Amino acid sequence: MKLKRSTTDSMTGLPHWQASSGTGLSGSQSSSRKFYMILAGWAILLGVAVAASLSHGDAGEAPAQPGADNAFCTMADEDTLHTVAALDGFPEITPLAQPGKSMPRSFRAAHPNVVGQAEALLPVARILADGERPLRVLHIGDSHVAGKNFPAAVKAELTRCLGSPDPTNDACGGIDYSYVAKNGATTQTFLNGTYMNTFAQKRPDLIILSLGTNEAHGMGYREDLHQKQLDAFMQSLQKACPEATVLLTTPPGDYLRSSYVNYRQMARSKQKTKQVRYTKRPNPMSSRCASLLVDYAQSHGLPYWDLFNICGGEQAAQRNWSAGHYLRPDGIHFTPAGYQLQGKLLAEALVTAFIKP
Repeated sequence: MKLKRSTTDSMTGLPHWQASSGTGLSGSQSSSRKFYMILAGWAILLGVAVAASLSHGDAGEAPAQPGADNAFCTMADEDTLHTVAALDGFPEITPLAQPGKSMPRSFRAAHPNVVGQAEALLPVARILADGERPLRVLHIGDSHVAGKNFPAAVKAELTRCLGSPDPTNDACGGIDYSYVAKNGATTQTFLNGTYMNTFAQKRPDLIILSLGTNEAHGMGYREDLHQKQLDAFMQSLQKACPEATVLLTTPPGDYLRSSYVNYRQMARSKQKTKQVRYTKRPNPMSSRCASLLVDYAQSHGLPYWDLFNICGGEQAAQRNWSAGHYLRPDGIHFTPAGYQLQGKLLAEALVTAFIKP
């Protein structure tokens, strides 16, 4: 099929082609077509280059967003955050050895190990990101913290991931971790001027509050009384440490021990000495205490770490601890391995909240 120039070509001088009965192109026609195709290609490339240069020019440049290099500053509505995002310029972080995998596989009904309402940790994360001074962390607790294994594990993992402060240089980052704890403590234990002055002197940026086991250890637990005591304590703590962010943790759960004497057995065997026997059962008040602490944190905009439900909830938490040989015979306190696991889980949840994986 031959192609011939249309009548419009003589008027415009442009290479329009029309089909006819021929099957090929003459040599001059073929050369002309190649020439115009090359010319058109160069024109397209030139147009793209010009458009790109204009898009980066002063006239078309979009105004810079304030804090565009900082992921926190670009977030318009902090209330919509579900996790704390990573920061550009964040100090070098040693990643978790096995992020999200510290939970034993044998634990039944376990939940994701995360900090609830992690957006409330934004002020804490900003201090870490600035790196101009250490982040001061104060852990307040009962015998679980006083036993040293739990806070030691938290400190070890936090400093491993986020660094230790330089004792010769106050203007560097890292984690400055300390704790204040007492056996048998409740919020009422620390509700006095001596303890509040101690807390204030440490100038904490983050306070981890690990109480609740002693409030809920027994069948006489009352949520309304616990909330009033918590309100009074938090008000005093806020006055002593007004700049601190408070993170609530729930108790891990425990067992109640009861004793009984089988008098029928004594009568049948004609024994005069009482044989006291002890039984243990999961403390049903632990679940109610954990629920109150989570509700309190949610209603007051506080971050929280729900250890009770993360590790199984209800009776599963106690069974998980027992089955893994993490619980001591008294059904309340934990072995060193149990406290080390709890500390590692808490530190892992905090690091995950600070640095978005």
